Amino acid sequence: MPKQIGNTTLWRMRIVFRTLLALWVLVLVGCATSPYEGEGKVKSDALLRKQFELAEQRRLTKPEGRLIFAGVAMHSQSKAFRSDVRLAEKTVLAIDPNAIIFKLDNPTLGQDADWPYATAENFSLVLRQVGTMARSVDKVVLLISTHGNAALLAINFDGRNYPDINVKWLNQSLAVLRDSPILLLLSACYSGSFVEPLSSPNRIILTAAAKDRNSFGCQFHSTNTYFMDALLNQPSMMSRSIVQMMEQAKVDVDQRERKQKLSPPSLPQMSIGGAVKAWADEPLNSWLNLE
Repeated sequence: MPKQIGNTTLWRMRIVFRTLLALWVLVLVGCATSPYEGEGKVKSDALLRKQFELAEQRRLTKPEGRLIFAGVAMHSQSKAFRSDVRLAEKTVLAIDPNAIIFKLDNPTLGQDADWPYATAENFSLVLRQVGTMARSVDKVVLLISTHGNAALLAINFDGRNYPDINVKWLNQSLAVLRDSPILLLLSACYSGSFVEPLSSPNRIILTAAAKDRNSFGCQFHSTNTYFMDALLNQPSMMSRSIVQMMEQAKVDVDQRERKQKLSPPSLPQMSIGGAVKAWADEPLNSWLNLE
């Protein structure tokens, strides 16, 4: 028969547990960081400068058309957002091994802070840099993966919320790209609310959800959001066009949501500007052959 624990022993164990818990909370609070100050900010700025330097080196080595990619994982409470950026980067490099790459991230617990921080300021700097580099023969792919709400994209760093990116700010920031052909991927709840205000002749916009719907797959340990997984993990993807990929992604997302009894359905959205219809219909492996 197991030995019983006396009331005094239980009381002491509870005191020890509460003391340890209190100390752990103090450690967490003491370790809280900000993307705008301290050693982390210094490291982030250095990483951003390095990305700009590498981009300039690549810009000078390829006079013909190329891809320019910027991926932004803005929320520190899910690993799926950073994984979405990695998945999109992998796809871009499969199309153009010499693509210019920018990556921003607010790392989750256990992730390395090896990319510049995904603040609104850094994202704006990246867009300006892309704007100085993009030519009419280049194509720009932008991804934002985060939690969202109607016309808002959330920024969360080290578990703390910062001012959201709103649709007006994003539209103004995209203006630096002028008439460059742009594929904009938004993986966030309510991301369809960005479609109408951001629509432009030179933009293809794909969103994870309708303007009044949640999207799924953004739990802490998720590999990818459901939308990005369905969009960029398709078989024989390189021979498919954006339109074909999006139609298949809609089917796959719907089936996954039905299987898991997730309701209401997210209803991913697509908008194609008149100047980029040919691009939207071209297979991925032909993107750099467009005139």
